[in-house]
Amino acid sequence: MLTFPPDFSFVVQIVSFFILWLGLKRLAFDPFVALLEAREARTVGARKEAQHLTASAHEAEAEYDQRVHAARLAAAADVEATRGVTEAEERRVLDSARAEANVRLTELRGTLAGQRDTARASLAGEARGLADRIVEQVIGRTAG
Repeated sequence: MLTFPPDFSFVVQIVSFFILWLGLKRLAFDPFVALLEAREARTVGARKEAQHLTASAHEAEAEYDQRVHAARLAAAADVEATRGVTEAEERRVLDSARAEANVRLTELRGTLAGQRDTARASLAGEARGLADRIVEQVIGRTAG
């Protein structure tokens, strides 16, 4: 039973408890708490490092996407410029070929017209000669 005021053995028990508590605190509790804190710090540090690396990877990915997009735009602009140059060259070549074909066609038409006129004159002379021979054979004498 508890008596008031407590006797000397109670004081010895309280002092023994505090001595034991201080000893356990220095030998067991403090190192264990330090171990838990160090473990927590490593875990939190690793998580922060992982978050930092993830953010860095996202930034690198965004930069890569931006560079790829810029490269695609530049390539498209180059293709469009090349297409424009090619189309202009094609038009120039076609116009030159058309002009040359028109000149050649005009020359050929002139040559053909000359040959036609020569052939007509020649055929007209031959037709007269043939008509004269036909008349000569049908009538028996020269027309004329």
